[in-house]
Amino acid sequence: MSEEEAVAQRSITASDIRTQLAIARTLEAERRTHLAELRTGIGILTVPMSLLTILIATSRYYSVQEVLVFIIGLILGILGLAAVGAYLVIRALSRVKKGEKVKQDTCIDTEDIARKNSRMKFE
Repeated sequence: MSEEEAVAQRSITASDIRTQLAIARTLEAERRTHLAELRTGIGILTVPMSLLTILIATSRYYSVQEVLVFIIGLILGILGLAAVGAYLVIRALSRVKKGEKVKQDTCIDTEDIARKNSRMKFE
């Protein structure tokens, strides 16, 4: 292999490494976004539990028959918020898991490129 070919090969691998590192940074940014989504989903899940706790704690101050319409509406709201929160949590966890798999694949590719680059330096 001539000196020019070796220099061209090194520049290609350096470019590949930069590309792989850019992909890794992007994946980390996506991970932070999905963790924020997870935090939001957990926060939304706590609201229905708090509302239900207040409803139970104040139950001796009202008659269920008198406020049945309001209780049904509140329970439907609680179920809706719980469904949205559970959806966000499940979606965020699955996306974090998928991102970790892609990151592992990217890191393995980057390690291979770095090994090839280091072998070329010693040859």
